[in-house]
Amino acid sequence: MTDPLVSILIVNWNTRELVLECLRSLPRQGAAPSYEVVVVDNGSVDGSGEALAREDGITLIRNDRNLGYAAAVNQAYRRASGDFVLLLNSDVELTPTAFSALTQFLQANPSAAGVGPLYLNVDGSPQPFHFRFPTFTMTLANGGAIAGRLLPGSKRRLRRYRMLDDDFSRPRPVPQPSASCLLLRRSVLPDDHVFDERYPIFFNDVQLARSFAERGLPLWVTPAAQVVHHSHASTRKLGAAGKRQYLGSIIRMLNETEPPTKVWLYRVVVFVQNIPVWVFRRPNALTFGDLLKALSGDVGPLPSDPSPPV
Repeated sequence: MTDPLVSILIVNWNTRELVLECLRSLPRQGAAPSYEVVVVDNGSVDGSGEALAREDGITLIRNDRNLGYAAAVNQAYRRASGDFVLLLNSDVELTPTAFSALTQFLQANPSAAGVGPLYLNVDGSPQPFHFRFPTFTMTLANGGAIAGRLLPGSKRRLRRYRMLDDDFSRPRPVPQPSASCLLLRRSVLPDDHVFDERYPIFFNDVQLARSFAERGLPLWVTPAAQVVHHSHASTRKLGAAGKRQYLGSIIRMLNETEPPTKVWLYRVVVFVQNIPVWVFRRPNALTFGDLLKALSGDVGPLPSDPSPPV
């Protein structure tokens, strides 16, 4: 048996129904490019592991605890053998032609490191989900810092960062296409990992895209491929642990990309804006101790159980 052309890597954490729908959306036609599916269940407690164990045609890795998204993707990657690697979130459903369109694009464009689709909301409306690299001001604004949003031109910068006014009617290079559905050429990746595990959940995709840009390897988006994205199905269950992961990862990223003065400015702004959060005792707010640890770049432990909705 020859190796598959594409290895599809899926990580699941407590999204049982969505991951099953994701698997059902994979192409079944004989004309589709050959592929294998490697699924990592990251210590789910919602019955996902048991449901996935009943699925045919997949390689299942079941972790007894949540190792984080980056580590789980790397686990799956080390079990994969395809020349192309499709990173596919458990909350994404492929439309009938998406898989073939992505694969054909990489085959026809050997200089491309990877290619992503256009995203749709569940109701079929467009879901902009591709980005430029975040500047310091963008990190302030996009991260929810009030001071960043009040800066002159912040809305314009946000639109530019999210590429909301760009033309996607034709294939085009994009600095940072979402890794929710991203087909990569294995030859441009290291042998043993895809993501930097210092970024367990957030910003691993940004750092991956930056590593390609530093080597002059373009990432593309093609409108010939479209997918339905439920968006943040796992991360919204993280609760306060997710906020610490997010903030700690931002600090790690800023330490790599910005001078120390800007990192300290970001810390001060975030600390000040959390004062009313503590005063009004908002649910899932970071404690004083967790905030200080996050602002030092400590992302904290990964949660085992999903946080209940607020």
